[in-house]
Amino acid sequence: MNQELEKLSNRLQSFGKENLRDILHFTATGLKNLFDCYLVRIYLEDLYEGMLICQYVTGQPHQEEMPVTQFVAPQASVMSQAFSKNEVVLSWKLPTAFAKSRSPFEQKSGIHASAVFPITHQHRPIGTLSLDWDDEDGFINDDQVQAVTAFLLEISFVIDRAKRFHQQITFSRHLDLARKKEAAWRMMRSAVKLIDNLTLASVLVPSSTKNPKSSTGRSAHLVEVLAVFSKDKDDAMIYSTMDQISLLNDQSLMHRIVDFDDRKGLVVRNKDQEAVYIEDVTGENFARKSIAEKIDLVSLYQIPKFDAKTRQFICAVNYYTSSPYKFTPFEKRLLEDHASMVEKLILEESAEHIEIQVLSEIEELLSETDTSLQSFLHKSLDKISELIGADTGTISVLKVIDGKPWLVVENPDGKLVGAKSRGWIKSKIPLLPVGSTEIPESMKSLNGYCAHTARPILVSDVHDNKQTQRFYKSLSPSIRSELVVPILYGSRVLGVINQDSFRINYFNEEHRKILQIIASLISQRVHNLRQIEELRRELTQVSQDIGYRDPKVSSYHFGNVIGKSRKVHSLVAQIDTVVESICNRMLNWDKGIDRETIMGLPCLLIHGETGTGKEFFFNNIYSRITEFFQNTKGPGHKVLLRKTNIAAYSGELTYSELFGHKKGAFTGAEFNRQGILEEANGGVVFLDEIGDADPKTQVQLLRFLDTGVFMRLGESQPHYSRIFLIAATNKKLMEEIQKGRFREDLYHRLNALSFHIPRLNERKEDIGDLATHFLGILYHTYKKDPQEETPPALDSDAIEVLTHHDFRGNVRELKNILLRAMLFRKGRLITREDIIQSCEDEPSNSYEYDPGFRNEELIDDILDRLEAGEGDFWSEIHQPFKRNQLTRDTVKAILETAKSRYRANLPGLAIKLRVFNGEKPRSPAEMKKFISFKNFLYKTVKISSN
Repeated sequence: MNQELEKLSNRLQSFGKENLRDILHFTATGLKNLFDCYLVRIYLEDLYEGMLICQYVTGQPHQEEMPVTQFVAPQASVMSQAFSKNEVVLSWKLPTAFAKSRSPFEQKSGIHASAVFPITHQHRPIGTLSLDWDDEDGFINDDQVQAVTAFLLEISFVIDRAKRFHQQITFSRHLDLARKKEAAWRMMRSAVKLIDNLTLASVLVPSSTKNPKSSTGRSAHLVEVLAVFSKDKDDAMIYSTMDQISLLNDQSLMHRIVDFDDRKGLVVRNKDQEAVYIEDVTGENFARKSIAEKIDLVSLYQIPKFDAKTRQFICAVNYYTSSPYKFTPFEKRLLEDHASMVEKLILEESAEHIEIQVLSEIEELLSETDTSLQSFLHKSLDKISELIGADTGTISVLKVIDGKPWLVVENPDGKLVGAKSRGWIKSKIPLLPVGSTEIPESMKSLNGYCAHTARPILVSDVHDNKQTQRFYKSLSPSIRSELVVPILYGSRVLGVINQDSFRINYFNEEHRKILQIIASLISQRVHNLRQIEELRRELTQVSQDIGYRDPKVSSYHFGNVIGKSRKVHSLVAQIDTVVESICNRMLNWDKGIDRETIMGLPCLLIHGETGTGKEFFFNNIYSRITEFFQNTKGPGHKVLLRKTNIAAYSGELTYSELFGHKKGAFTGAEFNRQGILEEANGGVVFLDEIGDADPKTQVQLLRFLDTGVFMRLGESQPHYSRIFLIAATNKKLMEEIQKGRFREDLYHRLNALSFHIPRLNERKEDIGDLATHFLGILYHTYKKDPQEETPPALDSDAIEVLTHHDFRGNVRELKNILLRAMLFRKGRLITREDIIQSCEDEPSNSYEYDPGFRNEELIDDILDRLEAGEGDFWSEIHQPFKRNQLTRDTVKAILETAKSRYRANLPGLAIKLRVFNGEKPRSPAEMKKFISFKNFLYKTVKISSN
């Protein structure tokens, strides 16, 4: 079976994007023969119609004329379940009987059992495939289900590419018709306004002109209203109510000029057919006579247009007056000219309509090598606005700020993050929160609501509260109508395309549909460019650590690890050995060798005291990995990188940060999100403070490292990722295990490969080179004169003082001492006295180090100064603790004293300790401070929750 599926896959992948019909045919018939099915059906999502349309059913070659449709909406059918849930649905395993959920087509066709598979491309369902049986015995087993799933995954790109191309062609036809209708309407309006006695003008065309899909024999005798204009809008509406007219009999005003031919369709009766004038149509007998009488149509001047050679009917332009009237020769000439213009636009079949041209240009953008997200969005928006004809527009990018989703067009400093057209109309666009009714009135927006619902929004009048549901945010008084469409990658909202018009009722369904197609076209590119930008940000931090080398230092190793000591030499040798082995394994991932379910994912544990430079060593390890890959795969290759600090999160937020979550999985989960382990697939992840991971995260992390499989929070569907995980901790994990705070099995899994970063006091011989290196970095960061290149030097006595100093804060303390010495030095040379003074300044706020200062006095002094508004929690408690100037017990004592002094709960304490400004958090930034305050107390200081 697997060999047959492989052959079928290879055959399908040889087809181009123009062969959708062939692709579907061979897919369906191949599977039907392989599994001996009664039927095989293939449904594809139609971006224009907004539904699943049955594109192929085995044994029914003409189903495209009467497509079986199934709307993508919550319903009991197995087809919708498989599509909406993106999972295989087996009818015989449904909790309720299959008969209750069978669609009319399934009932009519005698289908009694179905195995429905989602067709998924880029983690997003694009359609479904159903294997159907006419009895209840011909089921497939689990191995066969897995085989079909894998097969569909292999060919999904071929199907998606062909589907998109097919829908683009279909969509261009709809756009062409819309343009013709608009132009014909304008011509009719012009005629009525030019000639005073005209009251109504209309254009009638064969049904096949208005709807190309209806060109079968069943509808070839019909004519339809393409456009109508009347001085009275109500009359135009009445005239259009019965917009189809049959010419199989003589019950119409067109029977004098048009006849129906079984072979040719609609033709004019005479090859020299001229215009027809009827002085009073009320004296005629025709099907629409009641309508004519209702809106007072009397005299008619009817001009037929047709092919002179074939007599093929093209259109009839009707001009009506409300009282008997004979047109003058001049007026007739005007009416003839208008009719000729209508004929020309109907026949116009330009090789490249502007719509197709713009879509083609957007596709060209997708292949450009420019990796700037902002540039791509700007170019895309220019083409969108040209196509839609909007007066202004934006593309906003969804970003998570302080744990909440926001739409960003530009930063507060005015720097563009997304894109905007005609920026002078919306000179400053604020950050817009994503959400619904919970958003404050002043911050609500259609863009934010669109991103929240992941649905397009079309508002004909932004001043109509019923239409906007009070979500419209006015950024310009000129704007009257608005169209908003989300950019979706899978089930994730990446951003929002917004188009504005100064005209009321400007946007229509055609605009909405083309904007959805464009959003779909650019979504993957936007996702990829965002990934690249994330990687660049991470690499910027890495380059800051490894990019500077001081010429006076000779003990650099790979990257810029510095060390003459035996411990550093040994560590560097271990890292080199491990990195080469791990890189060889990562290279096998690209070759399709997947052993992770057996061997587990590679991981490395870095442990050492606070301030020893664990992240610095990680950055150098990552640099070494990048160097290895670039030597193997080319100089432009970038290894994906994600970094996070576990201590910055708690509970569900930690789980979500690593593994992602489904919308609604917890309070505040307003959108689907990938975790960093999924985003970094094929690359490297650094988890700092791994010892602070909560129990649930530890369990899932262990499972992920063993198998490469994980589930997002709120989902039961497995996901896969292959990464090299590097974790770091300053905790003694064996002690944490004994206290029941860390899983022993996870520790052993992480500790399979481990590096211990020595304390600075254990590598005294490295201090001189380290000091020279860090002094150079600090000088280039803080120097006043940009032209000055030479940093100050340390004299030998200064280095001697540093070598004999007892570093409680390790490398971090060394940097602090050097910064003070550099800033307050008296000359170009940093002397012994400068270093001594800087070392004495180190515990300036470190009350623990003053033996004459009792702990009670320290606590009272801190609380008194906070009450007086001098400093805040972060400068007086948090930072001193991080610098080892306050012990954990002292911080606990401060909290206990504050509880007793203020008689307050945790939020009350946050106010008294000046965690944020005011009586409560008033912004996302302040709410983040409060969350960090709680995490610091409960997870870092370990205070009791009672």
